[in-house]
Amino acid sequence: MSAHNTLAQESSITDSFSTPESRFECPICLAWLRDPVLTSCGHRFCRNCMESWLERENARCPIDNTKLHRDSDIFPDNFTRREISQQKTKCPNIVRGCIEELSPLDVDAHLLVCKYKPPELPENEKLRCSFVEFGCEDKFEDEPEAQRHLDQHVQKHLILLSQAYSKFAIGAQSGASSSTIAQQANFWDPPSKNEAAVSTNDVNGLLKALYEKVVLLEQKTREQDIITANMSEQISSLNLSMSKMHLRYCNGCYLWHFNDFKNKINAMRNDPHIMHYSPGFYTSTFGYRLCIRLNLSPKDPNYIAILIHVMKTEHDHALDWPFSGRLSITLVHPLEPFRNIKETMMTRPELEAFKRPAQDMNPRGFGYTEFALIKEIFTQGYVDNNQLLIKVQAQPV
Repeated sequence: MSAHNTLAQESSITDSFSTPESRFECPICLAWLRDPVLTSCGHRFCRNCMESWLERENARCPIDNTKLHRDSDIFPDNFTRREISQQKTKCPNIVRGCIEELSPLDVDAHLLVCKYKPPELPENEKLRCSFVEFGCEDKFEDEPEAQRHLDQHVQKHLILLSQAYSKFAIGAQSGASSSTIAQQANFWDPPSKNEAAVSTNDVNGLLKALYEKVVLLEQKTREQDIITANMSEQISSLNLSMSKMHLRYCNGCYLWHFNDFKNKINAMRNDPHIMHYSPGFYTSTFGYRLCIRLNLSPKDPNYIAILIHVMKTEHDHALDWPFSGRLSITLVHPLEPFRNIKETMMTRPELEAFKRPAQDMNPRGFGYTEFALIKEIFTQGYVDNNQLLIKVQAQPV
């Protein structure tokens, strides 16, 4: 394997360990977030990157162009700092034999003492950044380190390029000499004596093309952000629509996943007036609409009460009232079906609970005020992942 291919392979291995997830990546330096801060518009940056960015006049968020103020719009993001500190990455010197795994925040400190770090070279022998002509003064011990620098500081180098173009344009307008302009815009090594010198117009065109490309890429990035945000809204809307469709087309058989059961039970013990209601579900596409109510029994707070309420629909005028049918309530055991607690009841047309509701939900419910003992619900394994599953089947007759 040639030296060139070996170097390319080492660079690839190093990058695979040093590249952070997108949520841990600073949009400015494209590296791990260092001392992360959160803007009022909801974006994360390294503190130093953000402070440097805000030194500009009329500084705005690099992501959505929101105007930012250093004192009122920038906040420490300690949650993300803790998340990053729990991540593990390989030492960048893995290509030289180091197998240490450490937090990305500890990489810099480790590199100072890593026994596999490359030997320090005299200043005059260190590698210079390929953007040195544009103001980047960073130096490196070897090629992998220089390549990491190029990969992680794209934004910095683009800014240096745009600044160089601005200086070049000003110099051209003020009648600067061709030699001065060429020196400011030296993208390549000087041509040999046998080659024709690069004209000022060629350099000017190259700078202009690069600057326009940077602007175009920024515009495309913003367009993609807008498209992504719109797609997220559409997906959320679609999920909500699908959820509502499930409620309408369940044919009267509804599964209610009653989440956070333990905390809700404790809250109801502290305040017996607390009641929890399921979403409204339909007995058919244009049928009756019902919901489930769960609360502590008013007779004995050691029991849960489960009742059914009739709800208002947009087509109540086409239904037969009072509601008449069979209602089954099942407390589902997650592992042992034979332990399911099931009660079936027939509606009673003379009761207020089954008359046509005058408001969104009939205030009267019908069911069992002492459906199950709370202690047995916990000890018999009805609660799975702090969730209780209640199944209701409603069959109009």
